[in-house]
This record gives sequence, C-alpha cells and structure tokens, in this order.
Amino acid sequence: MMASTSNNSSPWTQPESTAPQSGLVVYNSMTKSKVPFVPREGNYVSWYGCGPTVYDASHLGHARNYMTFDIIRRIMEDYFNYDVNLVMNITDVDDKIIERARHTYLVKQYRAKATALSESTIADVNSAFKAFVESKLKVVISSDDEWKAFVAKTGDGKDPAITAENPKFTMHYDAARATFAAILRARQSLAEGKTAAVEAQALMDASQDVLALWLDKAHGAEVTDPRIFRDLAAYWEKDFFEDMDALNVRRPHVLTRVSEFVPEIVQFVERIIANGYAYEADGSVYFDVASFDGKNGHFYAKLEPKSKGNAELLADGEGSLGAKLSGKRSQSDFALWKASKPGEPAWPSPWGPGRPGWHIECSVMASEILGQQIDMHTGGIDLAFPHHDNELAQSEACFDNDQWINYFMHAGHLHIEGLKMSKSLKNFITIKEALAKFTARQIRIVFVLSRWDAPSYFKENSMHEAMAVEKTFDNFFSNTTALLRDYRVRAQDSDGKRHFLEAEHELLNELKETKAQVHAALKDSFDTPTAMRALQDIINRTNIYLQRGRAAIDPQIVEMIALYVTKIVRAFGLAAEAPAQLIGWGSSAAGSEGPADRESVLLPVATALSDFRDAVREIALAGGDKKAILALCDKLRDDDLPELGIVIDDHGDGRALVKFADPEELRREKAARQAVEDEKRARKEAAARAAEAKRQERLAKGRLAPQDMFKTPENLELYSEWDAAGIPTKDKAGEDLAKGKMKKLAKEYAAQEKLHNEYLKSLE
Repeated sequence: MMASTSNNSSPWTQPESTAPQSGLVVYNSMTKSKVPFVPREGNYVSWYGCGPTVYDASHLGHARNYMTFDIIRRIMEDYFNYDVNLVMNITDVDDKIIERARHTYLVKQYRAKATALSESTIADVNSAFKAFVESKLKVVISSDDEWKAFVAKTGDGKDPAITAENPKFTMHYDAARATFAAILRARQSLAEGKTAAVEAQALMDASQDVLALWLDKAHGAEVTDPRIFRDLAAYWEKDFFEDMDALNVRRPHVLTRVSEFVPEIVQFVERIIANGYAYEADGSVYFDVASFDGKNGHFYAKLEPKSKGNAELLADGEGSLGAKLSGKRSQSDFALWKASKPGEPAWPSPWGPGRPGWHIECSVMASEILGQQIDMHTGGIDLAFPHHDNELAQSEACFDNDQWINYFMHAGHLHIEGLKMSKSLKNFITIKEALAKFTARQIRIVFVLSRWDAPSYFKENSMHEAMAVEKTFDNFFSNTTALLRDYRVRAQDSDGKRHFLEAEHELLNELKETKAQVHAALKDSFDTPTAMRALQDIINRTNIYLQRGRAAIDPQIVEMIALYVTKIVRAFGLAAEAPAQLIGWGSSAAGSEGPADRESVLLPVATALSDFRDAVREIALAGGDKKAILALCDKLRDDDLPELGIVIDDHGDGRALVKFADPEELRREKAARQAVEDEKRARKEAAARAAEAKRQERLAKGRLAPQDMFKTPENLELYSEWDAAGIPTKDKAGEDLAKGKMKKLAKEYAAQEKLHNEYLKSLE
C-alpha cells in the first residue's frame, strides 16, 4: 500500500503482512503522522538504534534517548510480545574522537615535561591563549590591556546578539577568561619564586582546552599510533555502558563498532559509486546528492526536507575535520570516505588511505546485520538531518530501492530548565551527576510521564513530580504486599461470610476499565503518560477501598490489581529485571547483588529482637509497669526496625501489618518528621520565651505601687491634688479634672493595681 506524505511528495509504502497484528500505531518520522505498525516478517522486528560517539562522559540527553527507546523496547517485548532484534552501533571512528584523542595525548605529554613553572611555560600558554581568542572569538589580542578592555566591553559573554551568531561564544569566552586569570596567577607565583611542579600543573589545569588546540595545531600531525584513538574510544565505551547499566537500560542484542566494519564500508561505497551516486576526489569519496535526488524514484532529505541545503547543519554533519577535505562538487554532497591526513587513523581503500565518513557507518552496520530493508530505526531528533537523511539516501542508493527503513522514530529533545542539552556547548549534566542526586527509577519516571516523541524537561518540578509518583506506587506496593502476607497466614481462618460483594465487583470493573485504558494508550504510539495516569487512578481507587479495614475487604481483588500494576511498571523498566517477588519494584534495578546468605539477612533483625526481649525481661523482673514495656514496643517500631527496612504499621483492629521498605528512604522520612517536630518545638520554645519576656515586662511595670503611679516627677508637673488612693483630682492650675479624665485615670489605676498584685505574688 502506497501512502503519500507531506514531505515534498516523498512516498512511503505501508508494509504488509499476513500475520495477525497487535493494532499498534506509531508516530513515524517518515510520514510525520501515526501509522499502523506492521513488521515485515510476522512478529519479528528488525531494529537499528543509533549508538553513541564515544569521546566523553554520557549526559542526561543520552539518558533521554536510550531510556526512552528502552521503554519502547520493553513495551514491545514484554507487553506486545514482539520478537525484537535490536542492533546498536558504537561510533569509535569520528572527527570528535580523533581530535579529543590527540588533544588528550598531547596535553598529557606536555604536562609530563612541565616539571616546574617557568617563563617558557607561561609564554606557551600565553601564545595558546592569543591563538584561541583569535580563532574562537574572532578577536586579535596583542596585550593584556587589550584583553581587559575586551572583557570590560563583553561582560559575561551572554549577549544574545553575540550568541545568536556564535552559539559557542560563551563557552569559548569562559575558557579564555579562565586561562588569562591562570596566566596572571602564574606570573605572580613566578615573581614570588613559587616554581614547583604544582604551580605549573595548576596553570595547565585552568588552560587545558586552550592549550590543547595550540598543541594540536603544532604537533597533531605527529600523533600516529592508532592505539591512542582506540584507547580513548574504548575507555568512554566502557563508561557509557556502565551508565546504561546503572539506568537499567537493556543491552542491545547485537553491538557493532565502526572500526570492525571498515572492509564492508569500503565495499558499500564501491557499490554506490557503481550505481552512479557517488564520486571520488583527492582520495575522498562523496555522495552526489544531485545525481540521486529525484532520479529513479529517489528522494533526498525524506525526514527533514526543509533542512535540505542548510549549510550549517551540513557542515556540522561533516565534522570539524571535514572542512579540510577538498573536491566536493556541491556543499550538499557529503563524505562517504575521507582521505586521512597526518595525525588521523587510516585504513586501505581503492582511493588511498582513509577512514569512513560519519553517516556511512550506520548504513553499513545496520544492513550487514539486518538486511536491505529494516523495520525500525531510532535516534535523537537532532540526528534527523543530516545524519539520518544521509543514511537513507546512501542506503537506498546502494540497494537501489526506495524504502530502506519502514519506521523512523525520533526521541524529543531534553531541556535542562529550559535549555537544550548540548555536549558541544558543555551545557550538560552527566548521568553520574544525575544519579548522585536522583535514582534511576526517578529519572525514568520523568521520561515515562512525557511523550517519547515530544520535548522532555529535567527540572526541579519535574523531579518532584516523579518522586511523588514513585512514593504513591511505593506505598501501594508496600501496603498490598503486607496485606497479602497477612492474608495468606490466615487464609484458612474463614469467618463464614462472603467477602466478594458489590464493592469488590465495582473494583473489578474498574480494573477492567484500567486495563482497557492502558492497552489503548500503549497501542497509541506508546502513550505512557496516559497509561501512568490510568495506573495512578486504579491505585487511588484501591486505596479508598482499603480504608474500609481488613474485616471489610477481600484481599484477592487487591492482589489482582497489584499484580497488574506490577506487570505494567515492569514493562516500563521501572522494576528490576528478575525480581524475587511478584508484586512491586523488586530489588534495585541496577547493580543488585544476588541473594544474601541467611545469617547476614536475619542477624540484624534477630539482634534487634534479642535486645528488645532482654529489656522487656529486665522490666518484668524488676516489677515494672506496662507503660515502660509499651515504650519499648514503640522504640522497636519507630527506631530499631526501620533501620533494618521493616515497618510495623499499626491498624485499628489491633493487628499490625509488617511492611518492607528501603532503610535509607525510611531514614529520610524520619529525618523529615524530626525536622518538622524540631521546628514545632523551636516555635513553641520561641513562643514560651516571648511569653516569659512579656511576663517579665509586666512584672517590671508592676513594681510601681498604684498609689504612687501618678506621683512620679512627670505627673507632678500635670496634677496638683490627689484623692486618698493617689488618683489625681485637680490639674496643675487647681481646676477639677473632667469626669471622663477621672474615669480614664481610675481605669489606669486599676490596671496598675492588678500588675502590682502580680508582682507582689511573684515575690512570695
């Protein structure tokens, strides 16, 4: 079936299959719409996912991409029961890797020689600083004063007028400022005679990015050992998978590396040339967009037709070293094979020593493993053009077909407090930094609560929401597990009454409705936010049902709901891969150890109970009262057992439920409660102090006897006669005081009399 799409009339053919279909529809970047998902071979799904370019630490943008598609993969495998074959590549041959490896190596070599701070070292860094400023900031600096004047004019370097033209300006500007400050400190140290190696190392630490570019320009061509490039890639590949394991992301079924497929890449390029869609120039091979686009049913830029010809995106796709290549017929043409220059790894080819272009690697590795037509291809939306569009073009040029990929799916950008993540701009939070503050489950919940193909936001509010959702599920799993454990202990103790009544039927119908809602949501292009809302709703309804009390509920319906909720959260990757229990998250999703031996598990609990028994016996033998024993019971419940992850939940029916929880989480909750209590106590103490101060103030005022209060020096200036009690009757001129005035003075007298009596009483 042929479907016409909106992107420049590029056709898309709906795959057909005689096998029964799940009803799943997915948002397809090929059509910019939701379309039925139909694998070519029955239930088998061939899937290629773009892997990382391994040259630096993985950040939350990577987490967004790989966790998002891990969620989709799990839903496909664990919910829809597709037979998925996921292939993912590791880009270990790339301009970024080459430059980073050279930079790392050259700076390391330079540091090794800098055994002391010297004039020559400072001069080198200063030369590197000036070259960096001229290259990256487009400013020629010949003196310190010129740089200071530039900084005074530029400020923090975040002027939108500047950054709009050069998005990396602020990053480079900050690096230059740090280097200049380090140069000034180094000069001062040298003047003070501080020339130890630590001074030189401090200078290079602050100027590493600046120094690396300068060293690379001077000595980059001398770096020839291929192990330098491979070792860097291997280090960051290992680091990447450590992060993925920590995030509970399933490993791909097949992992490929560019460096292992170079012969196949050469053959692939040869075939494109033979089909008339590529040409050789100066040892490099370029894809000829003009000869491909619109010819023999082919279309270029199927995914992002509006970006066709975008010089900035095309240049970025060629890599920082691509600008040094020559011989392209058009700026839209892109490198399939790059002639290697000194300082770059090289492999033999019919066109001379070289290395693969960035885009060609995915086409070759995907096709070698999955064939000439693939069901699914996934990656971040930032890769759509030119990377994925170039993949499509060169693959369809090689196989001379018109649909290499049936379904292209792109994860939305991740924004950090409104800013798009960018490793090139150094605007990123590493996965390890995020995991130091939040759990893998909490991060995953953020993505589950967002549409996979829409922008996602990592900010305090979103994390608080994720933590609140996690707490809701935690409490539900904990309560139902404890309830069912108690129910099984007493399962044979029938009271002779039927318990599956109207309320249970109503809850069962709500469970059926929830299942239908979740199923519809997941069929609708993996709409996990809607599915999660449905799960939260059934949890809330079940919690209301549980408020009836154990005597008025049927735990069997609660178990049905808990098992279903568990099934879905596992399908989202929110629970452990192989949990020992049927309900709940299971053990830690990442890095969990095997079952501990019986003694290590039971000893802490046995010790707490033994201490409790000893204390109870001591009180009983001493003839103590029940209050002391109850206090020990409270201590066991509130202090001792929570430290072991055990919660004793007292119920109104006189029986407690035993629940298990993360001890650290219980400590945090206890600390939070204690903080509230401390605040209340502090407020109470402050109020008491204020009351006491007010009391002391009253007592101080009460020292003066009421009969003397109107005979103070200031009052002697106001009045001339007083009655027997000491209340004034005439003013200074000898005139009788008005009745209103007399009444007011009498009232003041009574108040002072009361204060004085309080004062006298305090002296007793």
